[in-house]
Amino acid sequence: MWSRFAVAIMLMGIELTPPSRAQQITRDVVIPGATLNDGYMAWTCDSEGQLYRRPTGRGASIMRVAKDGSTLLFTLPEPETSIGVFAPARTGLTVLNSHYSRAEGVSEKMYRFDAQGTLVAQYSVSLDFQPLTMAVISSGKTIVVGYRPRVDTGQEARTYVGALLDVQGQLQIQFDFPPTPDGLKWTPVNFPRMAGGDAAAHLIFQTGVEPRFAIASITESGKVDFMPLKTVRGAGFHDWFFGNGVAAENFQFSVEKPPGATHWDAYDLSSGKRISTKTLLPAGFAIGCYLGDEVSVLAHSAQVEKSRGLPPEALRLVTVKLE
Repeated sequence: MWSRFAVAIMLMGIELTPPSRAQQITRDVVIPGATLNDGYMAWTCDSEGQLYRRPTGRGASIMRVAKDGSTLLFTLPEPETSIGVFAPARTGLTVLNSHYSRAEGVSEKMYRFDAQGTLVAQYSVSLDFQPLTMAVISSGKTIVVGYRPRVDTGQEARTYVGALLDVQGQLQIQFDFPPTPDGLKWTPVNFPRMAGGDAAAHLIFQTGVEPRFAIASITESGKVDFMPLKTVRGAGFHDWFFGNGVAAENFQFSVEKPPGATHWDAYDLSSGKRISTKTLLPAGFAIGCYLGDEVSVLAHSAQVEKSRGLPPEALRLVTVKLE
């Protein structure tokens, strides 16, 4: 599997490729106050296609970027200096941060924000594992997935577990992830986005050297079901996103025509059936959100028309039609 650094290098190469004439850009907006210098990665998206990013140099803040480029900051109170894991919710945003002290060891605190970015509640949370990703489901409860031991070990040394937290952040259930039918371990994909739905959350897992993928559905009772997916084999790069009712795989082979193009296969979350296959021509710096027939990307401004008057480091949100 490619590292995040390798993925970043690949995406930089995509941006340096001139846009194809066949490429259909449906929206291209500047993100006010955002530059390439404060980060280019989009971490997750909500059901409305708004992306969430962690800008550097802004303390413990998360920036929500709407499709029209407008932004909103969710800022943790002092003395927080960094962001742990977070998840969009119908009512706003939920953040889970880890803390360490000699007296208490590692502990977690949960912060809940409303849709206007106001901190409305914070709770102490009791977990015995390191949070990796999470999702807020329709009931307002939070499903957290992480690993033991907490120390920074490789995937093979980790045991992946999860927990259900109520709306006050109190632990209700902990659960494990069963192995594959042939006894192999499922591990979350390298960039583990998670989607919350009606009474369940979804996460993509993988197993094997040439990975096989599955959708893990986790219910409020802590029940975990794996649905193996019949994905295309032989790609050198994989990344997974969620859209409305689907999981979407973005993948690329070592040789592509045109250079820099990537493929998108969408799978129904209920049946696991592949429902569409599309291609993204070279379009931007980093993928933002999967929008069905389109994707949004974060792009710098080094190649835009001079008449727009943008500095090269200005960050833009560009929406591109999938072919």
